[in-house]
Amino acid sequence: MTWLFRTDPTLKEYQKFRKVGRDLNHKIIDACLNETILAKATTMLKLGRKGQLILDSEDDLSVLMDFALFEISHRDGRNSIEQYAEKKGGANAVERELLAAMLQAQTGLYKVKQVFRDKKQIVLENIITSEAPKVLTDISFSQTMISGLCIFFRPVSLSKFTMTSGIAFVFPSELEQELGTDWKRLEIKGNAERYARFFRKSKRTGIETMYV
Repeated sequence: MTWLFRTDPTLKEYQKFRKVGRDLNHKIIDACLNETILAKATTMLKLGRKGQLILDSEDDLSVLMDFALFEISHRDGRNSIEQYAEKKGGANAVERELLAAMLQAQTGLYKVKQVFRDKKQIVLENIITSEAPKVLTDISFSQTMISGLCIFFRPVSLSKFTMTSGIAFVFPSELEQELGTDWKRLEIKGNAERYARFFRKSKRTGIETMYV
C-alpha cells in the first residue's frame, strides 16, 4: 500500500500519528503505571486469577493497557494520561497534540452508518447522544466494517482525523437496543465499570475485528 500513502497525505499523517501514539503509550506505561493500578485493572476486567494474568489473546493485553491508562485513577485522583501530561508533557508537536486529544477522549457507543474503504474511513453515529456523525480513520478496521454494526471505543480526535485509542469492541447490529440500554443502566456505575462490562460482553457476543 506504499503508493496509497504517497498520494494521500491524510493517511500518511495518520500512520505517523499512530506510530508516535504507540511509542507514547509505552512511555506513559513506563512512567506512570504501577502494580497497584495494573492489579485493579486486571481484577475489574477479570483477566487474572491469584495474581496471574489470564489472557485469551494479544488483544486482551491491549485492552488491559488501555483500561489501566485511561480508566483507573491513582491516589491523587488522576489517571496515568493526566499524570504524564503534567509531569512529562509531549517531547514534540505530535506528542503534544496526541496528549491533548487523549486528555479529552472518552469512550462512546456508535453505529456504523457508512464505510469508505478507499479512504480508510468509517462514518459513525452516536447511539446515545445526538452529536454530529464522527468520521473514524483506521486502515484495517475500515476494511472489515459494514453498515449497522455497533462499536464501543474511545475516539481520539486530532486536528486532521479521528482514530481509536487502540481498542474497540464490535457488536452485531441486532444488539443496538440492548447495548443502548446497558450503557444508560451503567451510567451510575461510572466509566471504568461500564468499560469493563462492555469488554466482558464483547467476549460473549462481540465480533472479532482488526484495527490499525
